[in-house]
Amino acid sequence: MNDDFSTLSLIEVAAAISERRVSCVEVTKNCLRRIETYGKRLNCIAGIDPEAALNAAKNADKDIASGRVRGPLHGVPLAHKDLFYRAGRISACGSVILGDFIPSQTATVLTRLDQAGALDIARLNMVEFALGPTGHNEITGTPHNPWKEEYITGGSSSGPASAVAAGLVYGSLGSDSGGS
Repeated sequence: MNDDFSTLSLIEVAAAISERRVSCVEVTKNCLRRIETYGKRLNCIAGIDPEAALNAAKNADKDIASGRVRGPLHGVPLAHKDLFYRAGRISACGSVILGDFIPSQTATVLTRLDQAGALDIARLNMVEFALGPTGHNEITGTPHNPWKEEYITGGSSSGPASAVAAGLVYGSLGSDSGGS
């Protein structure tokens, strides 16, 4: 297997990890390299802690080595729209008002992804408070379409759309706030 895993689908990378053809650390490092290379240019990353992402990947590899696989997404790097609360981590919702808001609880959907073994490695840019159909955000900037960067991805989940389309992560949660 080559060292650029970005062309694999979520299902393919989950299988490669499960079958030990690739480690969680290798896949996460590849995502972090792609985020470093393309994230700013695409303006899709709202926040990331590379050290925490690598530590989570190392722990996922240790679990596999010990025979403890948490679920079908064990070790797969994901990132989510910056409105899904994770206890102890900023959830700014693409706004100034919540720019340093740190919730005390984690969204149920993130808890379920955690239980499935997924690694949540970044927060993704979005329309302020998810209220806008085009993807524009005057505060954090507008994410770009990775296939034609002068275009936008559209929708309030513009950061997740850009990040997944560019192969920065294998999947993402977005939301629909009225038809976006």
